Amino acid sequence: MSYEEGNSKLAVSTGKVFYATLAGTAIVIITAAIIYFAALAPAAIALIVLGAAALLLILGVVAFRALTCAIKAYYASNPAGAAAAYGFPTYAALKASWPWAVRIVAC
Repeated sequence: MSYEEGNSKLAVSTGKVFYATLAGTAIVIITAAIIYFAALAPAAIALIVLGAAALLLILGVVAFRALTCAIKAYYASNPAGAAAAYGFPTYAALKASWPWAVRIVAC
């Protein structure tokens, strides 16, 4: 069964227009990035890449911290459900099972 079955012709054509627009935008952005990076010195490119990596690391830490705080709140509000979901009787037991680097970031 293809994705087009059961959809109206308008929905299918709208999806194709959206996909074409998205693909065209991606091509333009990639081309602009190649032209931009070609004009930069290697040191500037390295700084941009390191900055992007640092930003991704910070966003990952923030997202993981939010996830662990949600798990901790779940243990506080419904200990039996959380124990069944995560396999540990308490949040402290769950946190103790993680490596030290993860425990530093956890809630």
